[in-house]
Order: sequence, then structure tokens, then C-alpha cells
Amino acid sequence: TPSAVDNDWWLAQSAQIDRAQVRQAWGITPEATVVVFCGKLQPWKRPQDLLAAFGAAAVPNSYLLFVGDGDLRAGLTAQVTALELGDRVRFLGFVGQRQLPAIYTAADLFCLCSDYEPFGVVVSEAMLCGCGAVVSDRVGARQLVDPGQNGEIYPCGEIVALQQILQRLLTDPQRLAQLGEQARARMTTWSPQENVAA
Repeated sequence: TPSAVDNDWWLAQSAQIDRAQVRQAWGITPEATVVVFCGKLQPWKRPQDLLAAFGAAAVPNSYLLFVGDGDLRAGLTAQVTALELGDRVRFLGFVGQRQLPAIYTAADLFCLCSDYEPFGVVVSEAMLCGCGAVVSDRVGARQLVDPGQNGEIYPCGEIVALQQILQRLLTDPQRLAQLGEQARARMTTWSPQENVAA
């Protein structure tokens, strides 16, 4: 079942995470809002779209974490400098799967901007860890996203649309928490068991 992950494992790992402790290690306060991207920094994942939208949104006390590595890293680093975003954008590099629950659980929002993504199990992983999901309309896992309930879907490549979503959500921590709760609830009906039955 390539479109499902071990829900029980992700839920158990997430439940053990001390969110405040993880953020303290990052040097990020509990009150800040954190967006995370997880994937290869390759053209079809369009991480540059998220960076541009985050920079344009200009939400105070918000951070963007890139988890993963790839050919676009040098260009993205240069873009961070050009946008004068300082340490509000962090590149965590490649991270093993056992470390991902801590990152997702300590974040508030997950974003995947791909123009080609047959599914994208990282969306499932993040949702199981209580992250609302913002995905492009080219991401297969958009079928898990109920706009306004557990995340948002936007037209791939439309940076202004993504910027507006980030402005709306990153200024509303209570809404982010609700999206995260609903994201985790949605995953109760999307596991290997349901995929096998289907």
C-alpha cells in the first residue's frame, strides 16, 4: 500500500515528543508559528515557491524549515539572503525517518508545492503528527485535505495564492491548532488497513 504509512508508529512517536523542548533546541519560542517542508530540494517539488510565498507573507515571529537536501539548496540559500529573511528560514538537511516525528510535531503547518507528486506520503506523516497540510493541486495526497478543515489546496505555481494562505493561517495559532487536530482525525480512515480493503 504505497499511499499509506504505519499510522500506529507515527502516532506513538508523535505522542512522545516534547514540542517545547524541540523548539528550544531550534531556538524558536513556543509562541512562534512554524511551517515545514519535507522532501528533496528538486525542481518538481517547487520549494522555491514556498520560500517566495513565505517571504512575501511577512508574518512576524514565523519560521520556515526545509527538511531534505538536493540541487536547489544553494539557490534557496541565496534566495533567503536576497529576501533578508535571516534565521527565519532554516535548512535542516537530510533527516532520518526516526527524527521526523519530532520535527512535524513541533511544527504548526506542513506544505508541499510539487507540480508532480503521485501521492506524497510526507503529507500523511505530517498529518498524523498534528500538522495541518497545505498542498498544491498536483499533489496526489490532496485527497486527504479538506480545505478549511484540516488544511488548504492551492493551484500549483500560484505563489500569491499560497502567500495569502500563509498570511491567513500563520497569524492565527488557534486556527492552526484546530487544523492539526482535524488532520490527525482524518488519518483514522486512511491507513494500510483501509488501503488493503480498497
